[in-house]
Amino acid sequence: MRIAPTACIASILVVLPLNAQSSPGVPAESGTTANAPSRVVATLPDSTFWPEGVDYDPRTGRYYVASVRHRTVAEVDASGTVRELWPRDRAGFGSILGVRVDTARGVLWATTSGLRQMDGYVAGDSAIAALLRIRIADGAIERRWDVPPSARGHVLGDLAIAPNGDVYVTDSFEPVVYRLRAGGDTLERIVSPLFRSLQGAAPTPDGKSVFLTDYSRGLLVLDVASGAVTRLDDAPGFSSRGCDGIVLDSSGAIIAVQNGISPARVVRFVIDSARTRVVSATVLDQNSAIADEPTVGTIANSSFVYVANSQWEKHDDMGVRKPGTKLTAPVLLGVPLP
Repeated sequence: MRIAPTACIASILVVLPLNAQSSPGVPAESGTTANAPSRVVATLPDSTFWPEGVDYDPRTGRYYVASVRHRTVAEVDASGTVRELWPRDRAGFGSILGVRVDTARGVLWATTSGLRQMDGYVAGDSAIAALLRIRIADGAIERRWDVPPSARGHVLGDLAIAPNGDVYVTDSFEPVVYRLRAGGDTLERIVSPLFRSLQGAAPTPDGKSVFLTDYSRGLLVLDVASGAVTRLDDAPGFSSRGCDGIVLDSSGAIIAVQNGISPARVVRFVIDSARTRVVSATVLDQNSAIADEPTVGTIANSSFVYVANSQWEKHDDMGVRKPGTKLTAPVLLGVPLP
């Protein structure tokens, strides 16, 4: 998710004039369709949709895409048919930012936050911040966990599901990680001095750790048992700052959308067994011809599939489109994983 305190964004853009040629993969200055290995996986017809999070259900072959603008989730099947899980601009809901399919329990988890960028925003919507458990078949909200108001406000951006069913939610503004234990009823707060602008989360298969990305700090790791948070040391010559959504591939490497640099790219970070440092970093994709504003991705059919063209930079902070910008139909790009 592109929302971050202004000071965070400014500092990232200063410290990240990265030279990707120090690592194998697509060089930073390529950024063209011809040089990018990604391909279009799906397209949504509505250019105003403003996509953010995405996930994939391997049982049905369907993608689920969150809408910042219209407060809903779109389901895209293998034929490209789009179904929205509930009517747009529904009162009591904010922008939908993160979505994750819980295949073990047959539900969809989503985060919602009241943002000025959504259609029909009114002042009272700023208090909206909740985790939703959704029945996929008909879009019914089975359960809702609202976060108490705070002076700074909340932006519940991304979320992840641990192997045991625990749900982790990142709050970019407060900033806090919330944990909902499987079968539990309370959002538990996890705080750390390292949290500044939290973005993605990715639990490890053994359930012992959760990788996090902080827009201005870089890659972090949360020890689930102790609650301790540490920063991963970067690979030589390659910074992990400016990363948005993250997932783990089958080898345990972190796949990240790094949109805090220009042009944005998809990076694979290999982590050491002690989970203390990045051993190597490889640019997997950099497709600025299509992916001008990538945000979040997921693993689908041995590929990393990600939202290519969100619309944060095409609108101002009030959600008004900037003069001279053009909205294009939302695209999901897929890049094969090693």
